[in-house]
Amino acid sequence: MSNILNNFQHNQDDIQWQDLAACLGMDTDLFFDKYESDIPMAKAVDECCLSCPVRKMCYEAGVTNTEYGVWGGVYLTLGKNDKLKNAHKTKQTWKKLK
Repeated sequence: MSNILNNFQHNQDDIQWQDLAACLGMDTDLFFDKYESDIPMAKAVDECCLSCPVRKMCYEAGVTNTEYGVWGGVYLTLGKNDKLKNAHKTKQTWKKLK
């Protein structure tokens, strides 16, 4: 990773996990209000998270900071899995998230 950063003239110490997230630059409403109200959109967000190289760090940050919204592919309420808002997920999706 450091070689890649050096090629782009970035110092590894300046990079945060959020800088490497697949969702960087996306509309944050997709991970909160829109996620809750639009199942096809929620599934698209889930796929984005499943492809993210920092998904586990994101999830850990959401749990640690008792966050709301989608963190690492899981909708959290006060840092805990919100079963109602994750009800659209299949067993296969949960398996991929683990």
